[in-house]
Amino acid sequence: MKLGNRLEEYVGSKEPQTRSGMLLLESAKRLRISPEDVAEVIKPYTVYIQRLPVPIMGKVVNLISGIVLHNRARGPYKGGIRIAKDVDIWETTELARLMTLKTALADIGLGGGKSGISVDLRALYAAMVKEKRFGADFREFSRIAKADIIIEFADHFRWLFSQRHYIPAPDMGSGEEEMVRIYNATLDPASVTGKPDGVEGWLPGRTEATGYGVWYAAIKDMERRGRAPEQCTAAIQGFGKVGMYAAQFLYQSGVRVIGITDLTGGVYDPEGLDITDLTKHYASKGAFKGYKTRNLTHQRLFRLKADYLIPAATGHVIDSKNAGEIGAKVIVEGANMPVTYDAMQILIQKGVEIIPDVYANAGGVIASNIEYRQAVGGDTFTREMTFSHIRERFDSMYEAMLPLIKKGRTMSEAGIDTALLRVHRTMLERGQLSR
Repeated sequence: MKLGNRLEEYVGSKEPQTRSGMLLLESAKRLRISPEDVAEVIKPYTVYIQRLPVPIMGKVVNLISGIVLHNRARGPYKGGIRIAKDVDIWETTELARLMTLKTALADIGLGGGKSGISVDLRALYAAMVKEKRFGADFREFSRIAKADIIIEFADHFRWLFSQRHYIPAPDMGSGEEEMVRIYNATLDPASVTGKPDGVEGWLPGRTEATGYGVWYAAIKDMERRGRAPEQCTAAIQGFGKVGMYAAQFLYQSGVRVIGITDLTGGVYDPEGLDITDLTKHYASKGAFKGYKTRNLTHQRLFRLKADYLIPAATGHVIDSKNAGEIGAKVIVEGANMPVTYDAMQILIQKGVEIIPDVYANAGGVIASNIEYRQAVGGDTFTREMTFSHIRERFDSMYEAMLPLIKKGRTMSEAGIDTALLRVHRTMLERGQLSR
């Protein structure tokens, strides 16, 4: 019996149809890789499900966490820690699988993993306020609560991090403050990436890396189309570290960013937003509310007639229900899997090009690889060296995909084919599959 079947029996449900799984099955047919072999690529190696009794504000809160170690044929398991109310084992599995493909396409010596910690921080905050355990604002509560959660998480999995078997990084809901808690537990600078500036093994430019890569993917697409940045417009969903830095780099390049939305609302200016001024407002207020431009909803953002739409918040925001309404010519996937499999088919028919996540948001893991190698004794990088290396890797990824694109494959298909070929070949060479 295969590992995947045992896992599905253990958790009591079958893995739902996923975009990455469907794309891999299609890729295997194109590449003539056997169903048995691609099944071993699709399924994870190891899954940990852990209850975390976390003391927060004098009260023990029991949370569920999971770590999916998907594939380490090409190197140690690598992937972020997601802290959100709606994470589950199957989402974590798909994100770990995506990281395997992303690291393979970037051709770096890492595999794929992912962590998910399920907690509704806003509901927890409301309960703590009601019980008079906490009186400050939500942002301060979130900072304190996440520190307590990660300390407990690091205590349970210190052995996994200390052995560099799985090397975590920031993801949705976690950042450098959470990563330094893991470093504090292991005292090994190579056990975690995304550490704050000045902490042993930190990497200048790591914070901006994913957004920088999204920017570069868009800029290279403009060059291929023979268009100057000043001639192009963009709309962005999400103003976290990916969306915010992508917006800043686009703005500095001359691209008119005409709309941005996130959980707090949205802003719109057809003449182009002043991203520098907007970033200052957001840093001060923690929201778009009160800014001097027109309000904007996610629905209207997706309908904007922009050259580039950058969903940089969360997954599955463009689905079969709204794909037909997309107003942009090109979608740059700043988030992981923001476009569902069904929506991809609609967008292809509509003539909307998708620059896929496996390529577009690989800047973060490329930088993480530099940080990891630097921490185990490699060269020390400056911010510009980090950015230069990201650009080089993006150019190499595109060159690897180009022969397949010229044969008529979409960029998504070319990216998955390139990654699957590399993972499959390495698994054969390591004796993890039968020849």
